[in-house]
Amino acid sequence: MNSQIPSIKALPRVKSRLRYVLIILLVEKIVQHIFVTVCFTYNFFGVRSTVAVDYHYLLYSGAVVVVLFAIALWSVIKNIRWGLNLVMGLVVFDIVSEFVAMGTVLITINVSFIVAIVLLVLCYWYQRSLRFKPQPDN
Repeated sequence: MNSQIPSIKALPRVKSRLRYVLIILLVEKIVQHIFVTVCFTYNFFGVRSTVAVDYHYLLYSGAVVVVLFAIALWSVIKNIRWGLNLVMGLVVFDIVSEFVAMGTVLITINVSFIVAIVLLVLCYWYQRSLRFKPQPDN
């Protein structure tokens, strides 16, 4: 009757695509935080002088965030539901830490910030798709 409404059978395909994109973006966040933590450790590119707070706070929090993003990646791969909440919490922490590190509300929008926003939106969409319970066709 209504050919514009997608089939219920298409929902698992959409969920799996969202999941794969989430996995790719989580890997990117892990690599990014490892790189930034190493840069703070060895002061590559003079990165210590570019932040508004003591770099030790960012160094240690970055190391913890790498481990937590790795746990979140594992949970998304294993389809563990609490993993999405962990991802969203880490992404919000990542967004707030961008402002804290720069010491101002007017920050430069970089790839890390954009990926964090996209990751937050995708997690929300993925959680919503998991709540959807399709009715069997009669």
